[in-house]
Amino acid sequence: MRNRVYLGKRILSGILTAALLPMLLTGCAYDSLDEYLKALGIRDPMEYDDIWEETTITASPDIPEQLTTDEDETQAEDTSSEVASFDVVKEQEQVLASPQETEISKEDLEFSSDYFSLSDANLDNEIMAARAEIGLTDDGIAAMKKAQEGNYAYERLTESGKTLYVEMLAIMENLAEDISVSTLSSDSIELIFDYIMMDHPEIFYVSGYRYTNYTLDNVVTRVSFSGEYTCDASEVVRRQARINEAVNKCLANAPSSEDDYYAVKYIYEYLIDNVEYDTQAPDNQNICSVFLGGRSVCNGYAKAAQYLLQRLGIECTFVTGSVTTKSGKSERHAWNLVLCNDAYYYMDVTWGDASYQTVSGESADASKLPTVNYDYLNVTTDEIGRHHELSDLIRMPICNSIADNYYVREDEYFTAPELTLVGELFDRRYKDGSGNVTIKCATDAVYSQLFDELITGRKVFNFLQGDTAQISYTTFEDTRTIMFWL
Repeated sequence: MRNRVYLGKRILSGILTAALLPMLLTGCAYDSLDEYLKALGIRDPMEYDDIWEETTITASPDIPEQLTTDEDETQAEDTSSEVASFDVVKEQEQVLASPQETEISKEDLEFSSDYFSLSDANLDNEIMAARAEIGLTDDGIAAMKKAQEGNYAYERLTESGKTLYVEMLAIMENLAEDISVSTLSSDSIELIFDYIMMDHPEIFYVSGYRYTNYTLDNVVTRVSFSGEYTCDASEVVRRQARINEAVNKCLANAPSSEDDYYAVKYIYEYLIDNVEYDTQAPDNQNICSVFLGGRSVCNGYAKAAQYLLQRLGIECTFVTGSVTTKSGKSERHAWNLVLCNDAYYYMDVTWGDASYQTVSGESADASKLPTVNYDYLNVTTDEIGRHHELSDLIRMPICNSIADNYYVREDEYFTAPELTLVGELFDRRYKDGSGNVTIKCATDAVYSQLFDELITGRKVFNFLQGDTAQISYTTFEDTRTIMFWL
């Protein structure tokens, strides 16, 4: 990123020399991505408080534990019961997702032998009654599965994985405790928990989970699941009412159009205009920080964007990964995958907040920065991959459409260094009263040539209106964007 500098017509016409030019531009650039990240204040966003709570449970000797799997049926006399302690934090490799032959999660397929039908497991009445109380009957599970259709992560699961998904979802929605689920694998529970949280930003009252292994003769025969709840049912209701007020206020002014682009753009701008980045904000890992406090971090921004777009009927998914600074430091981060007009794009609301573009000690006038930086609104996999790296939690689609990229839709996208088109863009921005002109370049070559022509060669003054003696600019080399301030 280059800092804002001032170019004068009088200097251009009278005293511009090869020796003077470097002096005029010295200090206009800084380590864009590294310092930009520092300005953004990005911190570890995705750390659910996954907690194992040790419990001792003794199976009744009169009712031996029994389970049925796809392979065989085993019944054992009760001789002992134990609970093992597990670290349920998954260490993620930071790798870019790539297309696979099937959309089904590879991990979920690997867990197939650990799934089983609880309706066939001959569990005692108390266990089954606890499940039935929160709707986990055969008919209830079928209805829940129907309701989850279309959710991105849910659709990447096998049928057995989908059953576990709705079981765990129902448990958390009901703030239930120690409900038996249809798996014997702690890894499958971890995977499904992550998938649920990826699909459901409205679950703001869960920070992690607990599970208990029931064993007979040192063999796990049953597993129960609980959410790690941050508030009780009455507080959930109270907070949800306040969230509804904030959301209704936002959506009251949402554009009414069959074109998804306008809704996505509106939500992007609304969050940036109404939320401040604050690593100390309470509940900054969920939507409460955004809708109740107006201060959050990237987790909160991304989940709020997902929540709002889902309310507008637009598919939006919570995405996690990392960003790597030029110093080589990797930082966890969260953003969104959006289905806009039947094509997938990435959107990073946090990085769209242009107020973070100044670095401590810079002399640029922050008051003249635009409210919104559109470099991260509806971008491709290649574009987001310049500085973001997806986690391997789930397969993401390759986003290769630019039809609804902000700069394409707003006629600010340059595939060639055509100065005539630059002039037309300046004319449009003067007519609509904009405070800046933004030029987004399709390639590094276009960016370099336009920079040389407009800034080094001072040709930007050919497009200014009125008696303008100077103009300031900001450039982002990483995203190939040039901004001139009118």
